[in-house]
Amino acid sequence: MAGMPVDVKKTDRIKQIQQALQDQKAIHLREMAALLEVSEMTLRRDLSRHPGQLRLLGGYITRAHDDPEPGDYRVSEQDTRHVEEKRRIGKLAAAFISLGDTVFFDCGTTIPFVVDFIPDELEFTAVCNSLNVLLKLQQKPNCNIVLCGGVFHRKNQVFESHAETSILDGVRLTWAFVSAAGVSLDCGVTCFNFHEVEVKQKVMRQARQSLLLADHSKFDAVRTAHFGALSDFHCVVSDKKIPRSYREAIEAGGAQLVI
Repeated sequence: MAGMPVDVKKTDRIKQIQQALQDQKAIHLREMAALLEVSEMTLRRDLSRHPGQLRLLGGYITRAHDDPEPGDYRVSEQDTRHVEEKRRIGKLAAAFISLGDTVFFDCGTTIPFVVDFIPDELEFTAVCNSLNVLLKLQQKPNCNIVLCGGVFHRKNQVFESHAETSILDGVRLTWAFVSAAGVSLDCGVTCFNFHEVEVKQKVMRQARQSLLLADHSKFDAVRTAHFGALSDFHCVVSDKKIPRSYREAIEAGGAQLVI
């Protein structure tokens, strides 16, 4: 592309992005920038000049007119919702981690904020099964990472494999940071995808302490796949908008509420 006019280069990049999105709903900005051999800032400028064709959601490039199916969960969509609450929850949860701990980081869009607030100098072991969390963890220089690999689910960025539960059998977890899409007093704690359930339940059983991380929008919501009850968690980390009925239920059940 050397010697080509700037506008031609930009147009060519946009075409290549559109071609990449023919086979997938979203692609990470970092990944696309690497493929095109340009900086993320250059790509952001390109996208800002074509709002009718492409859009950037939480670090993921999507077609401008792609809408999620009703009740569907996509990391690229959820990443932009309740960001301040998720950041606060991440900061509170990260404070639990100490030198030498082994921590399971669940999938979802709240969990990466936990990683953001872990000091770079802290030595710990992380176990994860999702791409967006892995990309955050690899930025921590003193973190040993155990990835539960397998089939990759693009919608929620999760790796699924029958072997991953075997990997977890050999790991002793200090903490399990678990995410949820719904929390209900009557229907328990739920998520969108059945392929997440087995791992969530396993780490909750094995960890010395299991923490539920959920902002206020998750409470009084019920999703498809049930994986536990509020009483299964040692601690719930949320924000100050959590409904009073849930505050009372958490405390009555003997769990710690951190907001």
